[in-house]
Amino acid sequence: MATDLVNPETELPGPGRSERYALFGAHACSLAMAVVPYLLADGKPGIAHYPARGEPLPMGVRPVVVADTTVYGAACVERMIRAWPADMPRPWLVLTAEAPIPSPPAARFRIRALGARLAGTATLPYLPVLRTVEDPAEALEHKPVQAAAARLRRNLEGN
Repeated sequence: MATDLVNPETELPGPGRSERYALFGAHACSLAMAVVPYLLADGKPGIAHYPARGEPLPMGVRPVVVADTTVYGAACVERMIRAWPADMPRPWLVLTAEAPIPSPPAARFRIRALGARLAGTATLPYLPVLRTVEDPAEALEHKPVQAAAARLRRNLEGN
């Protein structure tokens, strides 16, 4: 997890300069979690990525925790948020649906209990097309994924 805020003026120039989202996986990666940077980027490379451990978080970049809508995912989010550094901005939470059914009540309860410690919560619906692609970028060619990406960006941007 990133532990330092870096002033944009002191940052080295590079692709990260346009970064708006720093993504943190609450647990092991799934394809739905891997597709989130592509959904947030809207075709603009460098907008969202999973930073390396200890990589500083540039000022103005929104931290986003990504997890599945399972009880395990909610428990991992809870552990991560409990350990979230006080000097870091409150993160957004993006929950990725792993099935076309609502998340279990125990998962919903845990996430709702964490609400005050989060900047907000957005849910990525179950996207069956993700099961058919080899690469996360390939998923963006499908209309349901494009629609989900637009909703996700609107949620995180507050529009």
